[in-house]
Amino acid sequence: MEFTALFLAITVTMLVAWRGPRGLALSLFAVVLIACLATFMHHASNTLKLSF
Repeated sequence: MEFTALFLAITVTMLVAWRGPRGLALSLFAVVLIACLATFMHHASNTLKLSF
């Protein structure tokens, strides 16, 4: 679910960067970048329960 939200946020950011003001596009880019890094850290910090 969070990946769908990130994809939509990136799509909106690209559309704003194409047509909107530069400041808004950079702000949205910063927010999306932080959200992507937070999602990555959330999944990268999970411990894997492996049984060999």
